Amino acid sequence: MRIGRLTTHPNIKIMLCNAARRLAVVVSLAAVALISAPFVSPPQRESEPLPRTEPPKTQSRIGVTLRSGDTLLGVLKRFGVETPSAHALLEKVRPLINVRKIQPGNDVHVVLDSKNKTVEAMELVVDDNLVRVKATDTGWFAERQEIPFVTKSRLVRGTINGSLYGAGIAAGLSPQQILELAQIFESDIDFFSDFHSGNHFSVIVEERRYIDGRRAAGRVLAAELDTENDTFDAFYFPGQLDGGEYYNSNGEAMHRSFLRAPLSYARVSSPFSTNRWDPILRTVQPHLAIDYAAPAGTPVVAIGAGRVEFIGWQNGYGNVVDIRHSGNYTSRYAHFSRFAANLRIGQSVNAGDIIGYVGQTGHATGPHLHFEFLHGTTKINFLALRLPTIQQLTGDDLRRFTRLRDQQLAMLHPSSVAQSAQKSF
Repeated sequence: MRIGRLTTHPNIKIMLCNAARRLAVVVSLAAVALISAPFVSPPQRESEPLPRTEPPKTQSRIGVTLRSGDTLLGVLKRFGVETPSAHALLEKVRPLINVRKIQPGNDVHVVLDSKNKTVEAMELVVDDNLVRVKATDTGWFAERQEIPFVTKSRLVRGTINGSLYGAGIAAGLSPQQILELAQIFESDIDFFSDFHSGNHFSVIVEERRYIDGRRAAGRVLAAELDTENDTFDAFYFPGQLDGGEYYNSNGEAMHRSFLRAPLSYARVSSPFSTNRWDPILRTVQPHLAIDYAAPAGTPVVAIGAGRVEFIGWQNGYGNVVDIRHSGNYTSRYAHFSRFAANLRIGQSVNAGDIIGYVGQTGHATGPHLHFEFLHGTTKINFLALRLPTIQQLTGDDLRRFTRLRDQQLAMLHPSSVAQSAQKSF
């Protein structure tokens, strides 16, 4: 049997072609589906609504400068805070600050809700602290924050034409700094008689500069005062364990055992003398005391710490007070119009304590203070006395003080430093 060439049946060929076409269509559709998939959104479920947020509150800030008679309570009530709520706010503030330091001239800022004008917060500055009180759901919340500052030194110089106070204010010193000067030099200078027109002063003071823009006068760091007869200086020296003290250029404490004078007087009407014409006895007599002319009622202070040894009437002295001091010294004050209230024998007094008031009792031709100073039983000239110092720096303290003093002197005398620098070239 002869074997012939294999041939394909026509029907089978048609079936294979149709299957190939269907496969090509399926592949094409699959490709289109894959390409189109990222652009076709799948069916979604109904989305849940987003939570609603309240728009932020808008606030307004109002500054109030306290006037005489104003109080925080009054300011709060002025802005509609009910009295119980205002008292509750103040109770939150009291533990944080001394409310007595809130005085006329202080600024208070009140924060209001712009929509309903209710008080949302209050801010005020006391000393170096910002106190902020906020309204919360549970009541008032108060907090205190220290305001950062830097300390700078500056030189103030001036010439006296009338008084140190007037010249100091004109030069840029604060009233507190001028008072501090008087306290520093009270044992060496009488500020009512030792200064004359043309006298000069130079003072280095601290100045605090706060981050909120405020500036505040600080302590006196160094000073040099010219008087009619002498020049006095003082330098602040901080202690290592306790507070600082003022010393002169030799390292001697400025606070001496006694004050320079027992009162603010117009003039010395009669100095210490061994040969003076007595207007009462009309004869030449020793006047072993100092008479200070001053208006009746002028307060008289103890010149130093001591104990009242006598108070009462004593012949020509009239109303007199004797005070015993350490070192066997006694000070005597006579012709008082009246004594300080509650002053008693045996009572301890400090320098500057008021003990009586200028009068004209006893043998006196006019209102004045008759002042005697005794060492033991010997009357001595108080104005000629070199008052003993309380403290003298020594050792390492003196060396540290000397370095600080030289730095301050260079600042007090900038022209001298410049001249020295020019000579060195």
